[in-house]
Amino acid sequence: MVQRKGFGPLIPGVYHAHFPDTYRRPESISANDFGVQSARFIEEELFRTIVPAEEVAAIVVEPIQGEGGYLVPPRNFLEELRRLSYRHGILLIFDEVQCGMGRTGKMWAAEHFGVAPDIFTTAKGIASGLPLSAMVARAEIMDWPPGAHASTFGGNPVAVAAALATIELLENELIANAARIGSHILDRIGHWPKRFRHVGDVRGLGLMIGFELVRDQRTKERAPELRDRIQELAFERGLLVLGAGRNAIRLCPPLVITRDQADFAVDTLEECLKLLG
Repeated sequence: MVQRKGFGPLIPGVYHAHFPDTYRRPESISANDFGVQSARFIEEELFRTIVPAEEVAAIVVEPIQGEGGYLVPPRNFLEELRRLSYRHGILLIFDEVQCGMGRTGKMWAAEHFGVAPDIFTTAKGIASGLPLSAMVARAEIMDWPPGAHASTFGGNPVAVAAALATIELLENELIANAARIGSHILDRIGHWPKRFRHVGDVRGLGLMIGFELVRDQRTKERAPELRDRIQELAFERGLLVLGAGRNAIRLCPPLVITRDQADFAVDTLEECLKLLG
């Protein structure tokens, strides 16, 4: 991971770069060009001024950013990261802990972008809430000798059984359900910025959907207090939603959600948004 210029690493040897927030890109640049520029910042600025490329082991990125606000990048952002990593002999690692396991309407979020990483990680949804995680990599990378890695709590048979059952359910019906219900939700809320003056942006894939609260749609000033108010109003009406980033709300229901349940959620949120004025 790389850190934008002017900011120190969170831990030694770790740096961060901007993830492309296309909603807040300059008006003079297209979403695709913004994606390319965001990736090239690593090579043109960070590698040149902060850390040499030959000292970088890996680039770690979420194909769709979760805690940062449920941001869906332009396709060519990940494509450019892949080219950059090949060019410098750097591993590309996708963090699919939040966006993987059918959440986006495909087994892995990376499938939407046609980019294959060298390594990816998954957890949470892999065993439907039981404690399990996995790292998956190309065979030539997984050359650790016996004893090189161990885990105190690894290999739990109950969690593994849950994961096998989860994968079967995903492949048989739930990935398709995530794609179908997610599309229905996005069809219903995609016009919210035109209906509600405090909704700045709606984005997402499958059942990984976010919408952003702003004070003014023209200036796009973030409104975290309005986001928190929506959460409270929804809770009072029997709907649990969770924030993401500084001012967005994430919609990430269980993949077993029905159309009626999705409509209840959307109807409830629309009622709450009307109360904001």
